Amino acid sequence: MTFISHLRGPIRLRGSQLLTLCIALSPLLAQGNAMPGEFRAGFLRQHPDDAPNSGALALQALANERALGPGLLLVDLTVNLEPVGPRELRFDLDATGTHLQPCLPPGLLAELGLRTEALADPTLLAQQCLNLAEVVPGARVDFDSQRLRLAISIPQIAMRREVAGQVDPARWDAGINAAFVNYQASTLQGSSRGRGRFDSHDLYLTSGINLSGWRLRSSQAWRQDAQGERSWTRAYTYAQTDLPGTWGTLTLGETATDSDLFRGVPVTGLRLATDPEMLPDALRSYAPTIRGVAQTRAKLEIWQNGYPIYSTYVSPGPYAIDDLGVAGSGELEVVLTEADGQVRRYLQPYTALGNLLRPGIARYSFTAGHYNAAGDARSPALWQLTAARGTPWNTTLIGGLMASQGYHAQAAGLARDLGALGALAFDITHASADLGQALGGEIQGMSYALRYSKAFEHGTNLRFAGYRYSTENYRDFDEWVRQTSYDGRFRGSRRSRLEASAYQRLGSNSSLNLNFSQQDYWQRSDVQRQFQLSYNTYLSGVTVSLYASQSLSDGRYGSDRQVGLSLSMPLEFGARSNFTLDLQHSAAGTSQRASLSASHDRNLSYHASASRSVNNQQNLALNVAYQAAPGTLGAGISRGADYHSVSLNASGALLAHAGGVELGPYLGDTMALVHVPGIAGVGVHNAASQTNARGYALVPYLRPYKANSLVLDTDRLGAEIDIDNASAQVVPRRGAVVKQQFAARRVNHLVLSTQLHDGRPLPFGAQLRDSQGEALGVVGQAGQVLLTMAGQAQQVTAHWGEDPAARCSLYVEPDLIELTDGVRIQHLTCQ
Repeated sequence: MTFISHLRGPIRLRGSQLLTLCIALSPLLAQGNAMPGEFRAGFLRQHPDDAPNSGALALQALANERALGPGLLLVDLTVNLEPVGPRELRFDLDATGTHLQPCLPPGLLAELGLRTEALADPTLLAQQCLNLAEVVPGARVDFDSQRLRLAISIPQIAMRREVAGQVDPARWDAGINAAFVNYQASTLQGSSRGRGRFDSHDLYLTSGINLSGWRLRSSQAWRQDAQGERSWTRAYTYAQTDLPGTWGTLTLGETATDSDLFRGVPVTGLRLATDPEMLPDALRSYAPTIRGVAQTRAKLEIWQNGYPIYSTYVSPGPYAIDDLGVAGSGELEVVLTEADGQVRRYLQPYTALGNLLRPGIARYSFTAGHYNAAGDARSPALWQLTAARGTPWNTTLIGGLMASQGYHAQAAGLARDLGALGALAFDITHASADLGQALGGEIQGMSYALRYSKAFEHGTNLRFAGYRYSTENYRDFDEWVRQTSYDGRFRGSRRSRLEASAYQRLGSNSSLNLNFSQQDYWQRSDVQRQFQLSYNTYLSGVTVSLYASQSLSDGRYGSDRQVGLSLSMPLEFGARSNFTLDLQHSAAGTSQRASLSASHDRNLSYHASASRSVNNQQNLALNVAYQAAPGTLGAGISRGADYHSVSLNASGALLAHAGGVELGPYLGDTMALVHVPGIAGVGVHNAASQTNARGYALVPYLRPYKANSLVLDTDRLGAEIDIDNASAQVVPRRGAVVKQQFAARRVNHLVLSTQLHDGRPLPFGAQLRDSQGEALGVVGQAGQVLLTMAGQAQQVTAHWGEDPAARCSLYVEPDLIELTDGVRIQHLTCQ
């Protein structure tokens, strides 16, 4: 049977689809008295003993069957693939009377993000229902009546920019109660001529407990060094929860102060602060406000790098566009087309700094507690408050206070987008510190900071340049604590710090990067200076990197200069293989290294190298890593003239929840627990995860407060696995463990060749139903039918007319039918 020989993998054709396919293959359309577009039933092949009108009855039964009628329907609504949730909408028949179309009021479309003010004809807003495809070019509305899903597609240029990335806080999911631990473990053993045998072991743990909207986090480490000394340290432990709405988060425990104005310090106490992730993507970064005056109702377009990014209509008079979704630095072209065809163009350059906010956007941070000192330093109480707000004048205002017993500081500043001149930020801080009589009593000082950013023509980008100068009597909080604690690490207060980062594009394949920093102190003479310079290019398939670095401290720290060359080229054999040559020169001498790296099947990777050190010693090394669903394993071996070593490492996570304990990759902070009940081996796109024997898989690194897509990889599933919907979207709160279950079942795909007891094939169009009356399929030509059924045996009824004689029964036992290429094929007689 040729039709059967081409079936592969899961078959999900419904009976109605099979019927449509059979009809479509007929080249003959109805003529004569038939209506245009209809098929004449007489052209269907029928057995001579069938009733003359059996074909017509079958077509009529299918054509007259309407699943839904007009009225109010509760549908799952999506806009540009983003789920909106269930909505009750009115559906009416279209002009042909054959299809349902939704009534979309202008208010609903505005709520969904359509910029109704950008419609060319504003009188449309008075209509009760809008024909979206007519009023917005490129828009589409698709209704799936079987799944009750309404998908609306609107070009992004017609959507409000502040809606991009915005999710209704009502959809933020705190997740399930769970506990997890991320682990990184390693061990090293070896021997050398000078040290003899040595070994070291490390275990790093990041654990968490989620309970009723609260999340407890802790980071700890256990280490044993080569001398056998063991230590157990804790980096932080805190509990955190979200504040109502978008006010931010509350943190209790070991946290840190904000570092926008003052130097951040560790604190044990509480912290209230905004979380930028709660804002829509379009509002998290700064973008300029486009202002002007229109003479008529005009069309305004904004272009960037030759591409249109925004379009709207503005009324006569002044206008302000404050919802652009751009970031970084660049130049915008504004095109204003008046109603009479007159066109005006102008350029709007802009630059963003990290502390620039959009107009109306505010941030705050309040921290109170005790200084979490490292070592034996004092732990005085302190509190700190900082706040920033964007203004309509492309300017952000910043202020802050910090206080402790014996220390007070106040700061104020502003950041401004200067357009073609770049972006500038300036702040000033006054601090008074009581050092005690032995150290000079109370002192006061000032600190000034200036930061600048600019994107120049010809591909030059000064990404960041900053300079801070402090007077001799100025102390940061941590400097004051160390000095009054007689801490040996305090060797002077900082006098100035200069830092810069620049990028230059050279042609289409090359770039130049420079990073530089320098700082000096009042009570010491040395200057700490470092820079990294790199040039990267791509020539005939070979990546070439030249780099130089220097780290200087004019005193006890000595100097370190390095110059290097790296050549990397892909190899023709293997999967994603690269061969690399490295040459490095420093004050100690010159070293060379040749290495080969490759990865296979996204799981197994290795790196082998041979090198010659600065003292002319040869070294060999081999590292292998395997990434599996429960975690990552690695091993390495190194050998030189007078040493050898072997290392092992492992990383991953364990998560405990109400359904059991799961193993998975390193999880990060926000994650998903995917459950496909009883189905093992189901992968998840963009995650090194597969469901285990109980159907669970861990998906790490989700974005908090944003819609995250979870898409199952069904390509490698057998034909017996049927998943109705292999994708879902979740919106986790920060630190949440969101559980997403996918309905799946094991089914059998059957192709039955059916006949009546007298040998005739079942009539074309006969409908097959199970014992509950649910439709299973429709008989095609020659009595063939495609069914999808569970494994248990059942009685199937076929009927092809109102006459009681026009029905019969089939007894189907799928598990007893031989499986051929994922399909079970059988000949059955209908009794």
